[in-house]
Amino acid sequence: MEKYKLLAVDETGKASYSHHSTRFILMGVIMPEESKPKIDAKMRKVKKKYFRDEEIVFHSRDMSRNKGPFKPLEDSKTELGFWSDFISVVNSPEISLVITIVDKISAKEASWQPATILKRSYLKAIENFSLQLKLTGKCGKIICESDPSQDLQLINAHNKVQGGGTTDGKVSADEYRKLVTSLSFVNKSNSDVDVQIADALAPIAGMKYEIDVLKKAKKLTKTELSKKRLIDRKLSDKTNPSYLDVLI
Repeated sequence: MEKYKLLAVDETGKASYSHHSTRFILMGVIMPEESKPKIDAKMRKVKKKYFRDEEIVFHSRDMSRNKGPFKPLEDSKTELGFWSDFISVVNSPEISLVITIVDKISAKEASWQPATILKRSYLKAIENFSLQLKLTGKCGKIICESDPSQDLQLINAHNKVQGGGTTDGKVSADEYRKLVTSLSFVNKSNSDVDVQIADALAPIAGMKYEIDVLKKAKKLTKTELSKKRLIDRKLSDKTNPSYLDVLI
């Protein structure tokens, strides 16, 4: 049986200039399909330990604000414990990341339309995914949380690579069609662990961007430092590479 890798995609911020967000961050989480049940079981234990509910769905906005079912994170020790356990699961060498960041102020100055932000972000993410598949000899499936205002741009990016290959020429159109066998959308009530991890990690990529790219001085808490170190470790892993691209 063919072994597949999954790319689960979610984002923080919106491409629309009317939205208050200053950047659009696309987070992709890659894991082997056969490892997904194991990762899910581990994350369910973490959820039950801290929230007494293994069915709870991670949503970064509520988690960052300690709202609703994530209110226990108001306690600093609980917060540190939760993120330590969360990171321990995600730190699996089987999991890698694809991160794309667009500064919306720069994008607007360059006359990018919101559709351009979306399409170029999705295009870079799936190009990196297809390259990893080619290097590892695996096939892949793409899963994205559906947003009617954005889905078309992911489809357009997918079709562009299917028709012409990656923009850097490293993966041909024929290779891509053999490597990436499906593209699917899930709704916000979806409970797939890889999509939830992507949702939870997206704001952490934003923190790394502010510190390492914008050079904003920031004294990190123990929790913030452990989050940033996770991204740094993933990006430095040469065996199962992760990718970070700042488009503008």
